[in-house]
Formats: sequence, structure tokens, C-alpha cells
Amino acid sequence: MELRHLRYFIAVAEEMHFGRAAARLNIAAPTLSHQISALETMLGAKLFTRRTKSAVGLTHSGKRFLVEAQETIKQATHAELVGRRAGRGDAGSISIGYVLSAGFSGMLPTSLARFREKHPDVTFQLARVQTVEQFKALSDGSLDVGFTRTPHRYPSGLTGFIIERQKFCLALPEKHPLVAQKRITPAMLVNEDFVAASLEMELGFWANLSSVAPPGVTLRIVARAPDVFTVITLVAAGFGIGVLSESLKRISMPGVVFREIDGASRTSDHVAAFRKNESAPVVKAFINFLRAGVRAN
Repeated sequence: MELRHLRYFIAVAEEMHFGRAAARLNIAAPTLSHQISALETMLGAKLFTRRTKSAVGLTHSGKRFLVEAQETIKQATHAELVGRRAGRGDAGSISIGYVLSAGFSGMLPTSLARFREKHPDVTFQLARVQTVEQFKALSDGSLDVGFTRTPHRYPSGLTGFIIERQKFCLALPEKHPLVAQKRITPAMLVNEDFVAASLEMELGFWANLSSVAPPGVTLRIVARAPDVFTVITLVAAGFGIGVLSESLKRISMPGVVFREIDGASRTSDHVAAFRKNESAPVVKAFINFLRAGVRAN
């Protein structure tokens, strides 16, 4: 049995007339009659009773079958629509990883909201994932797009583009002398103690300390932390100063004061990372949307 058999049957059942149904289907009446007979043979049941040569009525079996046939065609039509929308990138699911600074900046939620305005049938699965782990997940296919810090270089098979630039800021213990300064420059930081990211996070945080260090100076690291919250916690405990993306000033923790720094050598850049050979239409549509947003700005 094929979908065309169901469509032929529904047309006859709704018209109650072979001639009118054939005209509606744009096929010859004898062809339609033959197809209905074939359908009845496949089902082993009579679907119509003849009233005249062309006029018909539904049998009990025909009435029951009509309900199922209409539901089947409705579902098939819906499946076809979903398939076409998915092929255009208008439907589907996208798995996204993000670092905390990308979330706090508002760039990530804004991008998702604007994309869904035009693609309401697209769903997103979000997970906060550090930069190194994002690249692993992108490579093995468990993530589709990563919102992360700019790496030295992309792992093989991956690429990306900058979507946002943030300034760096200082996270200071609230009783630190530099809190009283209206203007903090790299030269003031030479003899200070710093809390840095763990080695596992260095791919995403390599630029933090070097961006606020005077040329040729290596700042003193006294503690390392596995994540941003731990960096800020250690700062609050007085271990040292943290250097963070500006958006992370939105994190409120007792004992920590955030200050801007004048003269940082670089910005904290975020990228959209993805597979070079990405083939999923919905993912490609989202990437193109992000790229268009960068160009517009």
C-alpha cells in the first residue's frame, strides 16, 4: 500500500463520486476505479457500495478506514514539511557549548533569541563547557557550535571567527591598596600576586595575565584555579588579583571589587567555533546567522 492509494480513497470518500474524485485528482476515472479495487484487494475489505455507476457510499469498514487514512496523510504531510524545513535549516536541534564570559556578556542569549525569531522550530541544548573540552566535543560531534575564548590555533578539523571583543578587568580583594586607585595601569601590577587559571584552562585564558603585564615582565602567579568562580573565590580570600573578561564583573561575591585597567595590550576575544566540514543544514544556518551579525556590527 502506498500513500497515493490513501489519497485516492480519501478523494472518493469525500466526493462520494468516482467522476468528481478523478477530476479532483487529475486522473482518468477508470484508473481511479482500478486503484480503489486494488486497495480493497490489499485490505481484504469492501470500502464502498455502488449507488449508481459513479456514485458510491462508504461501508462500515470504509468509514473506519477513512479516519485512519486521513490521519496517516496528515502525519505524512507534516513529516514532509518538517523534512523540507530541516533541509533548509529551518528546523532541527543544535548543541551549544559556552564559556561563562560569553553567557554573562549577553551575546549568547541574544543570539539564540534572535535566531529563534526566524527559526521557531529550532531547539537548542546548552552546556557550560571550558575551551579545551569544547574543542574535544566539537571534534567528536557531541557539540555543534562552541562560544569560547580565542585559541592560539584551532585543532585539526575545526575553525571559527571572532564574534565579540571584551575588555579585561581586575578582580581585587576588597582591602587591596589598588582598590583606592582611580586609574590602574600595567606598571602598577609588576610586584603583585595573581590568581590564574589552571593549566587545563590555559587554552582559553592564555591572554589574561600577559595582556595586563608591562612589556618583558612576567607577573607572579601564586595560585591556580580550575574555573572562574574559584578564581574569584581565591581573590575574595585575599590570595591575589584575578584578570577576567569584563562581562564577569556581573558576578557578585563578598570580598571582591572589580576595577578597570588602562593600557591592556589586547582584548578578551570570543569566537564561534565549529567543524570545517559541518553538513547539518540547521547548524550551517546558525553559523551563517552569527557571521552575518558580526558583519552587521
